[in-house]
Amino acid sequence: MEPASAGQKSTDEPPSYDRHLAESVSIASSSLNPPDPWRLAAVDPPLPGPSNALGRAPSAPTRDVKEQPSPEETPPEYTRQDPNDNYYALQAPLVMSAATAAGPLVPRFHLSQLRSSANKPYKLSMRRLTTSESRRLSLPDRRAKRIVYDDDLTLYLIVDTHALFPWSSPEIEVRGCKARTLRGYVELKKTTTAYQFWHITRNVTNDMLRPENERRMAKYGYHADEELNRELLFAAESMALLSKHKRWKDGDGMCVAEETTGALSLVVDLTPQRKDALLACWAARCWLSGSLNW
Repeated sequence: MEPASAGQKSTDEPPSYDRHLAESVSIASSSLNPPDPWRLAAVDPPLPGPSNALGRAPSAPTRDVKEQPSPEETPPEYTRQDPNDNYYALQAPLVMSAATAAGPLVPRFHLSQLRSSANKPYKLSMRRLTTSESRRLSLPDRRAKRIVYDDDLTLYLIVDTHALFPWSSPEIEVRGCKARTLRGYVELKKTTTAYQFWHITRNVTNDMLRPENERRMAKYGYHADEELNRELLFAAESMALLSKHKRWKDGDGMCVAEETTGALSLVVDLTPQRKDALLACWAARCWLSGSLNW
């Protein structure tokens, strides 16, 4: 190693950064405070103009959000069953509806029937018309247009279980074919004063296959009626003696609709499920009485 100079003290410490700056050659600068060449300079803001860097505009949202239409731009919600419809008219094979008896009739339901070899009513199907079918049939020349019944859209199926036996009295059953219809089935019983529609469902508690019911079945035997629940759904009674007009009541005895010749007017608000069931029962009564001919 070279000996230290006379004016320089011998030390074992490494040279500091300040000593390095003092011994280094200063860089020419016209400013009073020359920049430090060993320190990072502040990044100047980019000049306005085109750039190759990909960036997002300051006014753009931080994430892509689908624009939602304003309430004025949103179209009205479509319902296949208008809650304002309280008047229904039979124009076989269609069921028309309107808000009032004086309002314009709009096709809502489509009927299709099947007869036995003895020309007795055997099956009657009811389905709801689609939007395009209802609009097409609402035109003035709708009678010249025919639509084919779609069995896949059947809402209720009305069957005369005794139609194949010529000497038996009719026994009508109304069965729902969709998830939104009544579960079980509806049985029509005709009396001297009314048409009664009984809602038949399964009684799970009295199911004889359950272990807790085995002792009772062994003691009293098997009775099929005990596994069923019977509840009066609707009853169509005559308004007057020898009158064809009917008053429809529910199981509690409250009037829900009034029937005139080929028309049904609702007097109370019903749920969509019960309204469809009422229309199916009304079509079954008209079908049984022979007023549905086309």
